[in-house]
Amino acid sequence: MTDHKDNNAANGDSRAQGGDGANTPDDAAWQDFVAAHSDDLSSVERSRTARKFEKEAKRKEKEALLSVDDLTPDAFASGASRSGARTGARSGPRDFTGSSWLDVDDVMDQGSDFVPPNPSIGHVRASKLVLWTMVVVGVAALVGCVLIPTLSTLLGAVGGALTILGAAGLLVMHKGHTQTRADEFDDGARV
Repeated sequence: MTDHKDNNAANGDSRAQGGDGANTPDDAAWQDFVAAHSDDLSSVERSRTARKFEKEAKRKEKEALLSVDDLTPDAFASGASRSGARTGARSGPRDFTGSSWLDVDDVMDQGSDFVPPNPSIGHVRASKLVLWTMVVVGVAALVGCVLIPTLSTLLGAVGGALTILGAAGLLVMHKGHTQTRADEFDDGARV
């Protein structure tokens, strides 16, 4: 955090140091400038832009005061201000009106070195594909056995045989997790 800096004390301003309030050379130079350009400064004060700026500043100040008034417990609970009008937006330190939720991914990914995983399955052995197909067709035949009573004998026998053969073949082919181990102490946990 940065500390507050008192520039007046560093410049030797007598008012900042609790002096008698005498004019410093900077104050005298400013007074000379104002006196020399008083007609230009008065025309700027009377300009249309200055009036618009003043009007907008007063409006913002009034909105800020009203938003503080709207934070009474009963007005906050009802969602209405003391005047009875609905308050849609409040101006406060936690209002993030300058950003969008669509920008959240960009902001969150700025310091990230995350690489998304590769979802490809890789090479599938034909024998495993045939065994999985046998298991799926066998289970489907067993379900069909229950739903179609006239073919239950045929579907039951075929479905049972396919399911048992496919599951047994997959069990025999399963090598465990030894193919992913780096050494004998590797328990397979990956971070």
